[in-house]
Amino acid sequence: MSRKPKLKVFMSVDMEGISGIVHGSQTGGEPAEYEKGRALMAGDVNAAIEGVLAVDEGTEIVVSDGHSGMRNLKVEDVHEAATLVRGSPKPLTQMEGMDRDFDAVLFIGYHAKKGTRHGILDHTISGGVIDSITINGLEVGETGINAAIVGYYGVPLVFLSGDKAVTKEAEALVPGITTVAVKEAVSRTAAKCLHPKKARELIKRGVTEALKRRATKPFVFKPPIEVRISYMNSLMADAVEFMPFVERIDGRIIGFVFDDYIKVFRAARASIYLAGAVS
Repeated sequence: MSRKPKLKVFMSVDMEGISGIVHGSQTGGEPAEYEKGRALMAGDVNAAIEGVLAVDEGTEIVVSDGHSGMRNLKVEDVHEAATLVRGSPKPLTQMEGMDRDFDAVLFIGYHAKKGTRHGILDHTISGGVIDSITINGLEVGETGINAAIVGYYGVPLVFLSGDKAVTKEAEALVPGITTVAVKEAVSRTAAKCLHPKKARELIKRGVTEALKRRATKPFVFKPPIEVRISYMNSLMADAVEFMPFVERIDGRIIGFVFDDYIKVFRAARASIYLAGAVS
C-alpha cells in the first residue's frame, strides 16, 4: 500500500509575541538583549516544529522569518526538519514562500494591531509610518493582513501564538483557530509571562491539536477590495499620492481598490516604503 502524501506546513514568525519578550530592546534595540530575544524566538519556533512533527515526522515545514530585517532566526538554531526563509526584501514579506501547495499555516510570535489596549509592542507593519489599515471596512493588523494572504491561496490558518490580545484578535477573524497566549500585557511594555518551557509545551501541544483538527476555513476579503491607509503625518500621504492608483481621502489617509488581494498587499507595502522614505 502506498504511503499517503505527507503534510506541508507553512510557519510565519514575528518577534513581539514571542515568549518572554516585552520591550523593543529584545527585538533589536540593544545588542545583548536582542541576542536573548533571538534565542527565545528560536525556542518558540522549534516548539511549533516539534508540534508539527508529532503529527507526521515526514511533514515538509517552511519557516519564514518575519520580523524587521527578517534575519533574526539563526539558521543553526532552527530545527533541521524545517527550511528557513530569511532576509529582506521579500515580495510577500512575512509570508514569503507561501503558495497553494500547503495544507495549513501557523503564525508564531504575533502581536496585536496598533492601538490595541494591553497589546505588547502593538503596531501595524511599521509603527513609525502606519496609524491604521482598513480593508473592506475592517481595521486589520498583521494577523488579518497575513491571514488574507493565506486565504488567497485557499489554505487554512489553524494556529497562532502571541500575547493574549492578539489571540483574541485572531479568534475574532478566524473562527475555530487554535491559539496559545504566552503572556498577558499589563501595559504596552510589561506583561505577565509564562516560563518559556511551559509556553513551549503549550505551543507544541496546540500546534499538534490544530493540525489534527484543521477546523478553520480560509479567511478572505471579497472583491472589490477597498483599502484605506492612515499614515502618521500628512507628508507621508503627500508622497504616497504620487502612486497612480491611489485616491487622497484627507490629510493623512489614502485609498485604493483592487480585485486581487496580492495586488492589494503589494500596493500597501509599496506605499509604506514610500511613506517611510520621506518620514
